[in-house]
Amino acid sequence: MDRTVSRATIRPMRAADAVEAADLLRRGDFGERLDFFEWALTQPTIAPVVAVHEGRIVGTGTGSAHGHSGWVGVIFVAPDRRGTGLGRSITRTVIDDLEARGCRTQVLIASPMGRPIYVHEGFTALDHQVRFTIDGLPPGDGSMDPRVRLYAAGDFDAIAALDRHATGEDRGHVLRALVTTESTLVAVDAAGAVRGFLARTPWRGGGLIATDPDDALRLLEHRRRSTGISGKAGAGVLASNVIGRERLRAAGWHEEMGNLRMIRGEPLDWHPDAIFGQFNGALG
Repeated sequence: MDRTVSRATIRPMRAADAVEAADLLRRGDFGERLDFFEWALTQPTIAPVVAVHEGRIVGTGTGSAHGHSGWVGVIFVAPDRRGTGLGRSITRTVIDDLEARGCRTQVLIASPMGRPIYVHEGFTALDHQVRFTIDGLPPGDGSMDPRVRLYAAGDFDAIAALDRHATGEDRGHVLRALVTTESTLVAVDAAGAVRGFLARTPWRGGGLIATDPDDALRLLEHRRRSTGISGKAGAGVLASNVIGRERLRAAGWHEEMGNLRMIRGEPLDWHPDAIFGQFNGALG
């Protein structure tokens, strides 16, 4: 995969690169990514890359293959290397790798800075991300809504099916790595059938899928309690999820429009009204 662009070499990220790469993003106000990089390097379906110039990491990117679709994420270029075409070359490297792995559709979340690059590479608008926040709650007495319980191993197939319905992607490998009895809650109906799930990650994100906004709100209530009164709980929906947004606003959540979700290649058969939280911008 090694590629040389303007004297910078793009190559697969190695375990020894994670700290330096995360520091580059941290200094560029691109968030804390060390836990994600270290986790991603252990996953067979995720391919992080770095751009190196004179022994220094000057750019990053990540491709995550989800069956016939894949995510392009964490595209970042050091400020002193911007305008050299490096960002586009990292993006192209990730796209080429995803296509080689059979991903006929690529999805990403575009910042205003990155959008011109992605348009040039053939991405078009799919939907807008919408961020919701609210104050956390006290932990409570440890009791749980009877319609929410801890994940059990027998729930996996139902969770995977819900996830495919919502995203239009096969994120089975990601789910197997992240969904555990310690990290995941499920919403169930009166008969015990799984109707939604909330899976926390080793970093700050959390995937939340629910076909009914009531189930999403029940799961988010637990997220608020796990956040505590000193923090802010978050949820992430798509702008087209009009009913979900209305329900969140009615429950006191603060809404803020986010970046643009873009797509390249074949269309997705997805249901964005069932998405209430993302693992992060590299996994969906």
